[in-house]
Amino acid sequence: MRYNNKIFLALIAVTFFIACSNNKSLPQKMGERNSIYYWRTTFGIDSLEAAFVKKHKIERLYLRMFDVALERDFLNGTSEIVPIATTQFASRPPTCLEIVPVVYITIEALRTMCGKEAEYATLIVDRLLAMATYNKCGEIREIQLDCDWTTSTRESYHLLCKFVKSELAHKGIELSATIRLHQLNETPPPVHRGVLMLYNTGVLKDSETTNSILHIDDVEPYMKNMCYPIPLDYVYPLFGWGVKFRDNQFVSIVASDSMAIAGNEHIRYERVAADDIIEVKALVEKNLGKPVNGNILYHLDYSQLKNYTDDEISEILSY
Repeated sequence: MRYNNKIFLALIAVTFFIACSNNKSLPQKMGERNSIYYWRTTFGIDSLEAAFVKKHKIERLYLRMFDVALERDFLNGTSEIVPIATTQFASRPPTCLEIVPVVYITIEALRTMCGKEAEYATLIVDRLLAMATYNKCGEIREIQLDCDWTTSTRESYHLLCKFVKSELAHKGIELSATIRLHQLNETPPPVHRGVLMLYNTGVLKDSETTNSILHIDDVEPYMKNMCYPIPLDYVYPLFGWGVKFRDNQFVSIVASDSMAIAGNEHIRYERVAADDIIEVKALVEKNLGKPVNGNILYHLDYSQLKNYTDDEISEILSY
């Protein structure tokens, strides 16, 4: 018997959502579970993505809700910290996935909120939880802050985390934060756990960079004599893109199938091979230990995920 591929995938998606609706209770233990990010401004899991989630037993979804950014009014010469790029929900999240709401905070916004961290902590928590409730994201056990803070903004970020953590403590919710490689050398933020972002490790705008998404040579220097004081999970990249240069000067990130249109242009096509991810994984686990809750993929987009085999995905997720 031959199957119509589209119908077959649709049946998988229906089965997935029915299974979710019949299993509304989440596991009581945080524990080791496969996880994935969702980093798009419209939420909706299609049949191929639903099949991927089911096949790889993914139980936790880190879902970006909005960004906190600095908006400038050039007419009045003023600036204001505002939420932007808010995710719109085309469908409800499946009830069998634990949703972890994530907010991205720009470095400009972080600098501007200095001295008002407690005020913005309340605003961020209230908005995240209101969005989660309105969009029926289920029981929220964790929220996550994502920010590329530096030494000069460390104090303000740590205060923000402290106040957010305090706000959440009354609600029985834990706080996690993304950790970039350069932040491993800093005092960790006051959160329950971190997730080490093992992507965008190279210098994107340098025309001599081999692969800015992930290269072991960019990770290795941070692993020497490393003992990080808070528990960590690890995030691995399953995406690709093109980086366009003109006269060896960075122009923009483009789609991975884009073509250079002028003689002085070239595009560096980047995607990390599974073997290279697994090599980095071994290095990280040797130096920092196994993930506390499991490995995380970035991110849920089948047009990117299809470039990896099921066995490769399973090996990356394994712990």
